Amino acid sequence: MNYELRINVRRIAAAFVAVIAVSCIEPLTLTPDIVGEITALEVEGQTRTPSINTATRTVNIEMGEGADLSAVKVTRIELIETASCDVVAGSVLDLSTPLKVSVTTAARYEWTISATPAYTADRPLPGGDFEEWSTTGWRPTWNPWPEGAVWEKDRWWDTGNEGVTLLAPSNSVPTEPGEGCPANPEGRAVRLESRYALVKAAGGNIYFGRFGGLSDEPGSYDATCELGHNWQTKPAGLKGWYKYFPQPIDAVSDSHVGLNPAGLTKQQWLGSMDSLHVCVALWASPDGREIPFTVDTTPARFVDFSRNADGVLAYGAFVSSREQAEWDEFNIEMEYFIGEDEPLPANTQLYLLVTASKNCNYFIAGTGSKNTPTFADDGPGSLMYVDELELIY
Repeated sequence: MNYELRINVRRIAAAFVAVIAVSCIEPLTLTPDIVGEITALEVEGQTRTPSINTATRTVNIEMGEGADLSAVKVTRIELIETASCDVVAGSVLDLSTPLKVSVTTAARYEWTISATPAYTADRPLPGGDFEEWSTTGWRPTWNPWPEGAVWEKDRWWDTGNEGVTLLAPSNSVPTEPGEGCPANPEGRAVRLESRYALVKAAGGNIYFGRFGGLSDEPGSYDATCELGHNWQTKPAGLKGWYKYFPQPIDAVSDSHVGLNPAGLTKQQWLGSMDSLHVCVALWASPDGREIPFTVDTTPARFVDFSRNADGVLAYGAFVSSREQAEWDEFNIEMEYFIGEDEPLPANTQLYLLVTASKNCNYFIAGTGSKNTPTFADDGPGSLMYVDELELIY
């Protein structure tokens, strides 16, 4: 072997050893050059082509109003070349809440698929006639939806009955058929009565949303409820029918009285007249979350939209301490805090509450117990009837 050839062989061998050494110190890694993407998606019941955002890795599907979002069938899905997904044609997805799915190439990419109902510009208020009810439990607990109802299809309203019936009978119940308001005299109305449920006042109430649950703290009977549903129209207000029979406030919770924004003491509350409260608002979480507003009486998280809290887009209310023995109409005009032509945020919620005791969140109400409660049915509490709620456009 000549001298020049020997030199070249040595150089090649040295380079090979260097490569081996470097690879032992810094192992080679595979860098994916194809990002996992969903390029097309179709489902049964969609009203238009879904919106696909590759930057945020989200897919939003507009469904026909009344569609069962808990069982959405995929008819077609297309991915970028070489990608795979845990959703395929024929998959049935639960889109009642946003669904996380994986799209995989050389790496795994998380996508979010969500569904929203298609609304008309003057979308009516679902369930505002309060005709459909069901019961659960042995006491029983009255529910303002038919048996087997599906969330946001034929289940829109809830009450505090689930918490109340641990200690007392339901206090937010339907009337008998034929006891409806003049707009529907053959139908039903809602009967809301504030009672003392053995340990605290339970205001008669019904609201657009659902009951969250009771606190885990023994004996507290604090609770959460989720107020609101996804909404994308701008009503001018709300109207409905009501009757009201207020009682003097006789139940005031020591643990919550100081949290009430009215700033009254327990003695100032006692003996004052109770008041009904009907409230309607549009609200969007300032941080963009697609969730209802959550009231939680344990850490004192309450709704006070009248003070233009963060995220409130529009608000209106009807408050009265006057007895109204015969059916009468009320009309609420909503005040908007955004421009007339300004679109609603995608996560807007419609909030609606009706209660016989305005301050029942703070366990302040007229219960008929004369501040010496023993049983849930001591005497008549503040009583309200409501029927035929309707959004005004």
